[in-house]
Amino acid sequence: MESSQSLKTFIFTVIIVVGFILVWEFHFRGRGFVPSYNDDKVLWATKRKEIYKGRGEATIFLGASRIKFDLDIPTWERLTGEEAIQLAIVGTSPRPVLRHLANDENFKGKVVVDVVEDIFFSPRTFISEKSALEAINYYEGETPAQQASAVLNMGLESRFVFLEEGKFGISNLLNDLQLQNRPGVFSFPSFPHEFATATSDRQTIMTPMFLTNPALIKRQTENWAKLGATAKIPGVKGEALDAIFKEVKESIDKIRARGGEVVFVRPPSSGGYLEMETTVFPRSQYWDPLLKFTDTKGIHYTDYPATANFICPEWSHLSYPDDVVSYTSELVRIFRQEMHWDFAKNPTAYRF
Repeated sequence: MESSQSLKTFIFTVIIVVGFILVWEFHFRGRGFVPSYNDDKVLWATKRKEIYKGRGEATIFLGASRIKFDLDIPTWERLTGEEAIQLAIVGTSPRPVLRHLANDENFKGKVVVDVVEDIFFSPRTFISEKSALEAINYYEGETPAQQASAVLNMGLESRFVFLEEGKFGISNLLNDLQLQNRPGVFSFPSFPHEFATATSDRQTIMTPMFLTNPALIKRQTENWAKLGATAKIPGVKGEALDAIFKEVKESIDKIRARGGEVVFVRPPSSGGYLEMETTVFPRSQYWDPLLKFTDTKGIHYTDYPATANFICPEWSHLSYPDDVVSYTSELVRIFRQEMHWDFAKNPTAYRF
């Protein structure tokens, strides 16, 4: 009798749980959301394992969020015939990941490094490098159980909308309330859930729901302003800047010594972000000296007619798909025709 009652309780509990999950899932789908992946340290580690490719098989991309949004991986792979391995981390300096690859004696590949000045040249290493160091530490210490869990999670995330923790986790949903903080306490602004989705290859894409909604775009530019996009705080200079140049050169030299290649890219920006970047981080004091000191080639978007006039709707990232595809196509053209990179495939046409 007791066993029968326990079984009924168990079945009733399962029905409630499954019902709640279905209601939660259809609620988000009804609002237009589609399955997306948690772009966390686990997914980063999964892509990190794929870097050991032969010449002409893959290119590694490092940076903050711009190269994650602005590089269209299917377009890159279609035009080059090789993989694009995305290791950029949102809001994070690429310098620790570049060091990490430089210290990996087994890595001998091609690297593209996205330069977002206020992050790349940030002296606040604990803040600007925190996520990168967490991802690297996870990769180096990942256990077999964690690897199995990652495979299971990716399978589920590809099917269920509500599992994207970055949008629909409890802490993120509570963040939407934007309660009044105590004086002196900073609260990270709440990004619109419609802002972007992430693919299993770690490409981030601004959604049609976001791009067609002026109110959401305005909300996001206000978020960037709260995070310092319009702040005219003086950039790092003098010995601190020299130390960054030396650190980056040391990493690049190690990669080159093993036969690898490194190129910097400066993707487009607009509005308040661009005004701040050109004022606080003038090209003549940051971008140009970086290329000269490290003896490295760079692709600055303003140097090419096909990319110079892009407008980022929320100041920092290109619209998907047209602008993202066009920008990626132009990158491939520049790499092939001006940087003389060897790719597996030789297309005869590019999309602009």
